[in-house]
Amino acid sequence: MISSKAFLRKNNSEVKLRGKFLQGRQADLPTMIWFSDLVESAENFEAFFTKGDNKILNVRNVWLVNYRNFGDSDHHESFDMNDISNDVVRFMDDNKLTMATLGGHGFGAKVALATAINNLDRCTGVINLDGGPLDHTHYEAYQEVKEYVDIARKTDLSSMDINQATRYLKEEIACSKWAKIFA
Repeated sequence: MISSKAFLRKNNSEVKLRGKFLQGRQADLPTMIWFSDLVESAENFEAFFTKGDNKILNVRNVWLVNYRNFGDSDHHESFDMNDISNDVVRFMDDNKLTMATLGGHGFGAKVALATAINNLDRCTGVINLDGGPLDHTHYEAYQEVKEYVDIARKTDLSSMDINQATRYLKEEIACSKWAKIFA
């Protein structure tokens, strides 16, 4: 579903990004452009940036921007990071932003970093929240899920009907919540 303000574009260079502008608490401040993670709207961060104890608006104006295919921003079949970075630069041009600090959460952090790397002359800094590539293989939660996937993968379903397979998985997977997911 596309927002009523967004358009489905055929030409990459016509994709327009949209968002919400948060005025800083002083006049003539530099700007930060903030991008959210894939499953959240950029506007969800308004409460975070406007909280009284958050000092970012003391030193920056903030644009909460949705990248392509999300929120009110235009849609396009490409989700290539170079295309997304080019969208950000066009957004900066459209809003007369010569330079900006780029930041984001999750995938938005990746958008910020890729755009900064591709456009060093337009970026004053990068702020990332949970944006780095992580090796989750050492985390207990990952190990637990991997164990359950291995149980399901090794199950010979050819000799069982659906009820037997469900019962088997519920017996073999220690966590009842995960057992329900797999069964």
